[in-house]
Amino acid sequence: MARRPSVAVLLMNGMWTHDVANAIQVFGNGTPIRGAVTCDFSFVAHRPHVRLDHGLSAEAQPLDCEPGPFDLVCVPGFVDPIADLDADEESYAACCDWLATVHAAGAEAASLGTGAFVLAGAGLLDGSECTTHHAFAADFRRIFPNIRLAEDKILTHDAARGVWTSAGGASGLDLCLSLLAHLAGASAAAAVSEAMSLWRPHSIDARADAFGMPTNEAAVERLSDVDQVCHAVAASLSRPWSVTQMAQASGMSRRTFERHFVEATGETPKSWLGSQRFETASAYLVQTDLPMPVIASRVGLSSADVLYRLFVSRTGESPSAYRRRFSAM
Repeated sequence: MARRPSVAVLLMNGMWTHDVANAIQVFGNGTPIRGAVTCDFSFVAHRPHVRLDHGLSAEAQPLDCEPGPFDLVCVPGFVDPIADLDADEESYAACCDWLATVHAAGAEAASLGTGAFVLAGAGLLDGSECTTHHAFAADFRRIFPNIRLAEDKILTHDAARGVWTSAGGASGLDLCLSLLAHLAGASAAAAVSEAMSLWRPHSIDARADAFGMPTNEAAVERLSDVDQVCHAVAASLSRPWSVTQMAQASGMSRRTFERHFVEATGETPKSWLGSQRFETASAYLVQTDLPMPVIASRVGLSSADVLYRLFVSRTGESPSAYRRRFSAM
């Protein structure tokens, strides 16, 4: 049986309990999925007792007592990163040094919201595009002027460097689900998403304008129209859906549909459709022994070659390699 991915959550004083809870829900078996354990999960910190917000606290393994190796280190955000990091410079320096060391040893690193201040302090964002919570974007630019901050993005991933960032708040959950899919397969992420009653988590391609509630009746109606099309496509994915056909199903012109779709989801219809095909094909690969042409047909692709290109573009590996990597988990 394949080894479960090992995930460490790096804790510091002042971190936001919401972010810590997201990591527990996704990586720490905090969501009931029929007893399945997808990851080995631990808290690590400079000191064994960590103060969070609203009077809550957590116990963690000291940095020098946690042997690893880790596949991922997840860094939650802070309520106020400027005040919290200034108040405990010793822990900040120790955590940055430790994170740089484990990343150099092969672990990927991810920040939820203002956790990006720790990744940046560790030197992991040098040369990478990143994002952080919008309320602290100006502070981030001031402290790290040479790092490319993309405020319009809610998620970023530098595959070459093994670094991920999110914009904070609800996007942290989206990032955790993307990370779980990366580490344990799309089926594991889909199971957690379903257990959490999440209909449409945002993908790595989503932009910041995907968040926020509709502000008027017309916007509510547009969101409903897009949702109806999404449900229809998901229910009949074996059809060779195109963006034009999705627009026709909505009763809109293609240009209008694409604009409304981006407003509702933060990504283009083409990107969303590719994600649906990838996630469903991933489940077939891991849970069945169906041949590649059959899987391609079941997700609306014209051939196994198209399926191959989809997986290489999203994972860097072939469908067969993906099947071997995750089917034993």
